[in-house]
Amino acid sequence: MVKTGTIGSIEHPEAHPIRSMKYSVSPVVRVAVKPKNPGDLPKVVEGLKKLAKSDPLVVCSFEETGENVIAGCGELHVEICLNDLENDFAQVPIIKSDPVVTYKECMTAESSQSAMAKSQNKHNRLTGTAGPLHEDLPELIENGEIDASQDIKTRGKRLVEEFGW
Repeated sequence: MVKTGTIGSIEHPEAHPIRSMKYSVSPVVRVAVKPKNPGDLPKVVEGLKKLAKSDPLVVCSFEETGENVIAGCGELHVEICLNDLENDFAQVPIIKSDPVVTYKECMTAESSQSAMAKSQNKHNRLTGTAGPLHEDLPELIENGEIDASQDIKTRGKRLVEEFGW
């Protein structure tokens, strides 16, 4: 089990699964971590997995760049997670980056001006305007139903058919 679960048995069919809690906050403060001694990397990775299981709000990710990232709901939450990682789960000294806050914006109306960008060789121009997303699309993205890692043609077809892109 990763975050939550319910243990039951066949003998008790009246057992009901406990649903995962929905939180109104999302992990916006991110900190990259690495061990002081590079040989301790497996311990840190294992500690991050244990930390992710122990806290339902923390998100531990392993980036393609090789960074191990802890994301929490605030600076204090991330500090507590880092302390737990270093002292309890990995039990090795770690190096922490400065906290980075994810910034998200919201649009309520279509932009009144179009933006233009030129290619590096100045032969191509790309113009466009910005507008708010369809009201159902952010929820599908948050749930992972629409994701950047999906097949680009499948994702594009769905965005065109369902959301008029």
